[in-house]
Amino acid sequence: MYIKSEDLPVMLQAFELHNGAEIFVAEQLVHSQAEVDNFTAAYAGKIIKASKETGVLRDRAHGNVTKKRNPVVGFIMITLVVVLLALIIYGFSTGWIQEKFNLNI
Repeated sequence: MYIKSEDLPVMLQAFELHNGAEIFVAEQLVHSQAEVDNFTAAYAGKIIKASKETGVLRDRAHGNVTKKRNPVVGFIMITLVVVLLALIIYGFSTGWIQEKFNLNI
């Protein structure tokens, strides 16, 4: 199956013919001729239909992807906050902070 480059992206759908009825098998939004070739090779012997991609399909296929944060970042942040709190408590308990900033507490 050949799709003109100006017609891309398109939605390809594969159907299987069973007792005169088309049974849906798979669909894929393709952006290149290589993807079209892969789809047609994977579903060889099936009925393949192509339809023009709409804005809804584009948004669904290329929607906002949430980047998953590395759990180590959270551990480092918690450790940093705990160390800073420990230093502040130690500085107040020894009087070092009061001396440096001339605080009367």
